[in-house]
Amino acid sequence: MKNKKEQLSLRWRYDAGHGALVWHMMFTDRGDLVGQKRFASNRQTLFFCIEPDTGKVLCDNYLLMDHALPAGDGWFTGLETTRKDLAYCYACLPLSPEHKGVWAIDFRTGRVVWSRSDIGFVANLNDRFLVSRSSVFGGFPERSFLFVDPLTGSNISHHALDSAQVNALRNEAVPEEIRQKVILPCFFTEEMAEAPSALKNIGFTAPTPCEYILQGALTVVALHEKTKLTGLWRSSLKVWSTDRLVYADSMAECAGTPRLNNFLIRSDNLYYLKEKGEIVCVALS
Repeated sequence: MKNKKEQLSLRWRYDAGHGALVWHMMFTDRGDLVGQKRFASNRQTLFFCIEPDTGKVLCDNYLLMDHALPAGDGWFTGLETTRKDLAYCYACLPLSPEHKGVWAIDFRTGRVVWSRSDIGFVANLNDRFLVSRSSVFGGFPERSFLFVDPLTGSNISHHALDSAQVNALRNEAVPEEIRQKVILPCFFTEEMAEAPSALKNIGFTAPTPCEYILQGALTVVALHEKTKLTGLWRSSLKVWSTDRLVYADSMAECAGTPRLNNFLIRSDNLYYLKEKGEIVCVALS
């Protein structure tokens, strides 16, 4: 960690583009940041990939395609999970939130390694994915579950799974933040019984809602303050090394809602969203 007399340094920034909202971020096993951004003005969802140490944009404005047409009408798509160097995308069924299709993409090259439109992702079990497949029998919809190889998309032979087995496998899956080695913030308000000692050490008494991450000698806090005059929110990020402020920035000004869950730590990097359309990466060591 940094010496307490030093200030933390900015590693890089990524501007998602005019009118863009950074919607989702994930990390591959290599550590590459894969993200999804949405443009409400033209209802388009695009993907990007950034090398974490340098901030080099490896892929940008990637439109997920289903044969010759944009998947999910170019809007109803997203990220499911990651495995090794691959990220896995989905599209939604028309007029439904249900996910359909899996695309395994190497975003370093923009190459689709495999894709299947007949399955829907259920759970990442590391060396195999649990997926569902819909069919119709006697005029009635049915759903079966099977395993596929995450690196090839091929079926892994297995007997039919019943609902109890499927639920047990879902519960067995490691949460994405743990699997991707991401540290997410905890939430604290003044209504809670007692502040963590690290917050007390910096004199924080929770006059407004806040989120925090404790990482070694560092305390990262996002403060969310509502302006009485306008009723709008200001969200700011501050980092202390023991009791010394070593970094501060505004995440949002004049927002309709507090910008919750807009920062995280992975490895020795702090990532946060600025005005929802820019990713900022700060080196923690």
